[in-house]
Amino acid sequence: MKKILLFFGVLACAFMFTGCTLTKHLVYFKNIDTVNLAKGEMRPKIKIKPNDELTINVTSVTPEAAAPFNFNATSVNGGSYAGTAGSIYTYIVDKDGMINFPVLGKIKVQGKTRPELEDYLTEQIQPYFTENEKPVVKVRISNFKVTVIGAIGTNVITVDNERMSIIECIARCGDLNIYGKRPNILLIRENEKGEKITARFNINDANILNSPYYFLEQNDIIYVEPHKIQARSADLNANLFWTQIVSATVSLAAMVIAITKW
Repeated sequence: MKKILLFFGVLACAFMFTGCTLTKHLVYFKNIDTVNLAKGEMRPKIKIKPNDELTINVTSVTPEAAAPFNFNATSVNGGSYAGTAGSIYTYIVDKDGMINFPVLGKIKVQGKTRPELEDYLTEQIQPYFTENEKPVVKVRISNFKVTVIGAIGTNVITVDNERMSIIECIARCGDLNIYGKRPNILLIRENEKGEKITARFNINDANILNSPYYFLEQNDIIYVEPHKIQARSADLNANLFWTQIVSATVSLAAMVIAITKW
């Protein structure tokens, strides 16, 4: 009898210990008080890559002067600057990093940030305007999205402001489920040369906030690897799961004692 009780006692302790270990893995930024966050990059420098889709709009106080630089220029907006009210043309960056821009022809955009391209285009089209007229060029990467798969759900997130961190991405997906491997999140990225590169995140470690990959780029893929237990009980709440196991173990032990006495 004592051996039976000892067996079930050890089994119950093992389940409780496993549950505590799992809980520790759910804690983010455990060492944040010891990490210097001042060295982290605050602003991402998103550079234009082949296959990016760009929307470019040129506005001016003189609509007729800006019209040649805008496709589908059909009407004029009100306000201090005038531009086109029709649909804005989307430029797809070719494999050589070029786009074919009105009047200017083929221009190299690969490797430039959005502000750099705006400044470059403004400089190139300025001679087509009067000396006192300053055209305004607005560029947007319209296909900026991040794909998330694994033990976090499946999502394709559109980024409107060209700024998203790995933490914001996780939050937008509703967080990892309890079975996602938080110390080993995989990032897959295509660089400017079209090469695939990978990086790993550990969101239990606050050093993630200083990672050069902390801010995501267009078309990044995030994969959260699941623990093996997910295949068996993916929809169970962790605390409830372990509580039920321990309760069942105690109940079974009591039943065995009762049968033995009987």
